[in-house]
Amino acid sequence: MTVDAREWRPIKGIALSVVGIGFITFNDAMMKLVVEEHPIGEAIFVRGLFALVPMAFLIYRAGGLRSLAVHNMGMQLWCALLLVGPLFLFVFSLSRLPLSIATIIFFTNPLFVTLLAPWFLNETVGWRRISAVLVGFAGATLVVKPVGDAFVWIMLGPLLVALLSAVRELIVRTALARETSVSLLFYSSAAVTLTALATAPFGWVPLSWHTLVLLAASGMVFSFGIYLMTEGLRFGDASLLSQYKYTGIVWALGLGYLLWEEAPDWWTLLGTVLIIASGLYIVLRQRRLPRESSVSFRSTGLAWVNRQLIAYRKVFFEQGCKTQ
Repeated sequence: MTVDAREWRPIKGIALSVVGIGFITFNDAMMKLVVEEHPIGEAIFVRGLFALVPMAFLIYRAGGLRSLAVHNMGMQLWCALLLVGPLFLFVFSLSRLPLSIATIIFFTNPLFVTLLAPWFLNETVGWRRISAVLVGFAGATLVVKPVGDAFVWIMLGPLLVALLSAVRELIVRTALARETSVSLLFYSSAAVTLTALATAPFGWVPLSWHTLVLLAASGMVFSFGIYLMTEGLRFGDASLLSQYKYTGIVWALGLGYLLWEEAPDWWTLLGTVLIIASGLYIVLRQRRLPRESSVSFRSTGLAWVNRQLIAYRKVFFEQGCKTQ
């Protein structure tokens, strides 16, 4: 019988999440500097190679190869798939949008987490938090500006990434009952790196030492950032921890101004305030509600997802046997 390794230590979970999102925002800035002049797949692949260094340390610290044991292949596959697509899409969005705008739009992610939590984790979400989510999306509308000359379709990229990342976070929260943080990090990162390698025939270019330094820094902080955020989910509910990622907006605004002299307009700042305010309200509301002591995997939407994956694997296996 597998022991549930999750704990309820919200302060530690919050701290890990805040530091992790800071690292990831710095990684986004470094990647934006690189992909403005280099292929996205090449940049992600080289960053993945540098990320192996901190990843090896984390694996060693977690107990070596034993920490990479897989207890639920379906969960690992979903976590990997839901990192590969959103990551490529977000890096592409960074190459076309200001860092601050892409980051602000992405931070609708906690709103999606709140909306999806009832289906995935059986967390109850009342009308007050639903109203707060709607206010947050109204703020996102001010940032995206869906009408007028300021709107570009690529702004929908970070929004889609926010939705898919919310699904992944909820799956990770359930997967951590059996899987280790480093195993989720390792297999998902491996999937990203191998997918990036597959883009090699499409025009990779030589990299300068300056570019390699940027990618090395990006790879280091990206691995630690993902690990800290994943580990944070071990100590607190997804709907609680997701709200504290808003510190990433402050990092993005600061880095965007220092590196590219980005200055968001007043409508963007107002939309940002609405997004953050709605998230903070959800946090306060969450604290007043009784917390469920456990989450039943079989009673959640994740059970349906896992059953579908098992069914697809069975169909492919049977078809393979028939062709032999």
